[in-house]
Amino acid sequence: MSALTTMFKKLEEAMTAATFAEAGEFETARQFLKTNKNARKRVLLGTDKPEIATRTISYALHLCQRLGGGLEIFHMLHLPENETASGLGLEKEPLAALNNALQEKGVVYQPFNGLGCLADEVLRHAGSRRDILCVVFDVLEPDGASCRKAKENMIAKFQALHCPVVMYAGSSVRA
Repeated sequence: MSALTTMFKKLEEAMTAATFAEAGEFETARQFLKTNKNARKRVLLGTDKPEIATRTISYALHLCQRLGGGLEIFHMLHLPENETASGLGLEKEPLAALNNALQEKGVVYQPFNGLGCLADEVLRHAGSRRDILCVVFDVLEPDGASCRKAKENMIAKFQALHCPVVMYAGSSVRA
């Protein structure tokens, strides 16, 4: 490609991004302005902890910066079926506030109610997607018998994702 063709292509992308930004579609505009090959791809952070550690989010964001992609948080909440409606009703405001704060940074936050194993749910969520660069997990602590069984054949399951899987343990501080 000649230099003039490249310049026209970049100008066209900038004008397209400006059009989307004027229409209020800021995320789409941001996607057009990213120029690296991983711009439209995401790092998936999977966690089933009630509170996501800031160090884990920070690690995932730094990984996104190095890889040139965006961050998507898959947060699995463990609420019993009979408490799902009332539980999500109680947590709706904090989850909405967290979602708004993360959206400002370009992070997609998806709370998900599930009683199964996090590894299985992430595999179900990301199994057919091709925009996942890497999957980052908080330390997996299997609670139920199905999760213990899943931990035994977890490597085979993660190979089905066709992307690197990182288990982030952070620094364990013991009192």
